[in-house]
Amino acid sequence: MSARRRGPQTYEATFRGRKTRVTIPDRPDPTAAMLDAIKDCLTPEAVAAIVSCLRINRTNNKDVDEQVHWFAEALTKALGGHEEQSRLAEELGL
Repeated sequence: MSARRRGPQTYEATFRGRKTRVTIPDRPDPTAAMLDAIKDCLTPEAVAAIVSCLRINRTNNKDVDEQVHWFAEALTKALGGHEEQSRLAEELGL
């Protein structure tokens, strides 16, 4: 018995009176979508300032701190890394 090769998931639909198979798209990466939205709405300088603020603050909740740290790191990667974030923050006087 050979293993069946699994292709993309599909469903049957009717289009212009004919039945057809429609591919179900893969789920988009929510982190990538979030970072795309941030890039569309904020300048790199604003993102660098946000990262600077996120890095200096702590809460009394370890889970929240870990999530904030993750977010700051994701924003830093979107800027091009720590050196770029530091350069922009320094230009802003942070």
